[in-house]
Amino acid sequence: MGRERGRRKLMLRLPDFRRVLADQASETLDEIFEAYDLAADALDRFRRQSPREEVLIKEYEQLCREIEQEVIIYCTDR
Repeated sequence: MGRERGRRKLMLRLPDFRRVLADQASETLDEIFEAYDLAADALDRFRRQSPREEVLIKEYEQLCREIEQEVIIYCTDR
């Protein structure tokens, strides 16, 4: 389930790669989708917390950007 949620989240974040993400199936991408789902969920939780932990928010924002870049590289190499 996390894989598909991660795929959908990445499709929203990376509209130029929607078709590729929808059509691609691989164990590597499945792991990336799941990792993105977990990181994005954690980021959402940290943003809603009170008091906010800005260090964690920045860390997870960076993690999500890194995963997005990894997906872009993966998709452009295909």
